[in-house]
Amino acid sequence: MDENVLFNPGDAISESHDYNEALRSADIYNAQQGRKRGLLIAKPLEEDHGFSVFYADDLISADGPKPDARKYHIEKRL
Repeated sequence: MDENVLFNPGDAISESHDYNEALRSADIYNAQQGRKRGLLIAKPLEEDHGFSVFYADDLISADGPKPDARKYHIEKRL
């Protein structure tokens, strides 16, 4: 998947330097919350490391990005 999106970093559910840890955190969060909202694991484009977990519906639209929005590359949709 080759998709870049905008997110507010403060909306991240979890952050980790390890992809598998981010995936595990997303699974645990969904199990604890009992929610089946779509989650995304994304990597910031400006940094060489780290993965963040976001709700898919927290995407910031391209027509009105907030000043604190950052570009992320989607690694996996859950």
